[in-house]
Amino acid sequence: MRLRPTQLDVTDLDEAAAFLRDCEEVMLTSHVNSEGDGIGGCLALAGLLRKLGKSPSIVLQDVPAHAYAFLADFDDIIQATTPAARTFDRVIVLDCPQIERIGTATESVAEDAAVLNLDHHVDNQRFGDVNVASDEVCSTCELVYHIAAHMELEIEADTAEQLYAGIIFDTGNFRYSLTTPISMEVAAELVRCGARLDHIADRLYNNSTLGSVKLVGRAIESLQLYCDARFAILHLTNQDMQLGDPEAAVNYGLMVGGVEVTALLKEEQPGKFRISLRSRETVDVSALAHGFGGGGHARAAGCRLEGTAEEVRHLLQEAVGKALP
Repeated sequence: MRLRPTQLDVTDLDEAAAFLRDCEEVMLTSHVNSEGDGIGGCLALAGLLRKLGKSPSIVLQDVPAHAYAFLADFDDIIQATTPAARTFDRVIVLDCPQIERIGTATESVAEDAAVLNLDHHVDNQRFGDVNVASDEVCSTCELVYHIAAHMELEIEADTAEQLYAGIIFDTGNFRYSLTTPISMEVAAELVRCGARLDHIADRLYNNSTLGSVKLVGRAIESLQLYCDARFAILHLTNQDMQLGDPEAAVNYGLMVGGVEVTALLKEEQPGKFRISLRSRETVDVSALAHGFGGGGHARAAGCRLEGTAEEVRHLLQEAVGKALP
């Protein structure tokens, strides 16, 4: 069985392998508010680099959610500082379509740095000196697996769990349409390498704070329908957000029959909202998010908006109304 997507060119994999073998001290980073795929990919690739005798440092703008603390070497992640504590002339950017999306971590990138860009977003800008970017893989963690396999690197249990965590995060436990047969074969191989699928799922999905669980109820209570009941909006106020951050609450909008798009408005500061978007099949929410300066995937994306809650609702309602067929 061929365990590599056809769009992954061998030449690109060779160039990525050469970059990894040639670097010594190297910085790994991902997009702001990084989650399962970016965090798991950085941790796994850092571990593989250490086996090659390299000295990797993971630098992220935002402190990752505690839900990922069970992954090996989680405590090695460094929060970016302004000004940067140091700069790197070799940088690997994972799960990020635009280098600007790494936020304050850009200050740790030397002006003449060589950059390896590893990503699976359809709108990746190929900003690296070496680019391995394909939307044929379900996640950047799957991409890291293919690179490791191409280099014939052994994947041990800790690395397998880091990669598996990223894959199930981006595929929604293999429920989203970006899941492919090869994605599932890769996941099976990671389980053979020692990934404890029950342990990982339990830590990722059954490890919320009491406040976050209660917030899901508040989000559901706030649910309202627009665009002829095809667009659902859930809203958490700034006061609500002091109790936690229930990202999964956005999915409850799609549980309503007939809803094609759902949005979760999270007011992180007064008048400043982080928006999570999800869709079924008819609307590409990454295009919606891109129009507001955000990004993501066709079925899961996000952006930030400012204004009153009603102003933000109106902006989203107008954009979704135009996008619905």
